[in-house]
Amino acid sequence: MRFIAFLVKETGIKPRTAANYLGAIRGWHARQHGIKLAAGLKLERLPAMIKGMRRIYGDTGHRVRRGVPPQLLRQAMDLLLDPNNRDHVTIRAALSLGLQGLLRGAEFAVDGAQWKESLHLSRADVVTLTEERLVVMMRPCKNMNHLTGKTVPLIIGAGGTFIDAVADMRRLFEIDPVDPAAAKFTPLFRLRSGSPITVDMLRDWVKRLMQGIGLEPAHFGAHSLRIGGATALFAAGAGPNIIHTMGRWSSDCYRLYVHACFNQMLEWTQRAGSTVVDDVAGEFEEVDCY
Repeated sequence: MRFIAFLVKETGIKPRTAANYLGAIRGWHARQHGIKLAAGLKLERLPAMIKGMRRIYGDTGHRVRRGVPPQLLRQAMDLLLDPNNRDHVTIRAALSLGLQGLLRGAEFAVDGAQWKESLHLSRADVVTLTEERLVVMMRPCKNMNHLTGKTVPLIIGAGGTFIDAVADMRRLFEIDPVDPAAAKFTPLFRLRSGSPITVDMLRDWVKRLMQGIGLEPAHFGAHSLRIGGATALFAAGAGPNIIHTMGRWSSDCYRLYVHACFNQMLEWTQRAGSTVVDDVAGEFEEVDCY
């Protein structure tokens, strides 16, 4: 806290920039020493202090980022995506999984780097895909990068009224089958050309879809799927612990089985795809900074 206060008060940098510096330090500390800064303490008062400093000292402007309500994503995909176009089927499956799984763009698409099986999702990471459920093994949350391996199960229940990632993934596997021997080396989401879906592609598609139903595309991006999924869970009545663990905002993803059993994960993801959400604009990125 003293370090952040020094940066803002003495050097004149903006609070948001100071928070980014701290994030870089915390990431370095975890990689270098195998444990997060301050022995893994949550530092609960730090985000509140930075928020207060933004009010006092001002901050740099930033884009409005809106969540994509499930019902509007369904409307846009039905309008603009051809169910017989392989690339469109891929995009639909990726967007649906992104919303119901509360995924960061880099968790299911390539962000500025070559696709690697150890870092990115592959077809082999889909360990269960039935009419009732989908289970994808993925890496731990972003601030636990010192851990390796795909050890976190992403559990999705079928039957969402508006968004049903299970059905969309089943359609993807039907229209773009992969030899089991090659699954480990095949991106989970790839274009007809074989190239993996990138975060830039996701961002462009979200903007295009929202523009197609009359909304301002500049207010949306790849992160809008994560915001939309979290907002839908809240609207459906999910408590903070459920949203926190399902969104993998911290190492609490390892507490998932304490707060909710397997069947509850199926139920909550189904609700996330079935709940009507009011289209409220807001700036939610703070929730993902710590």
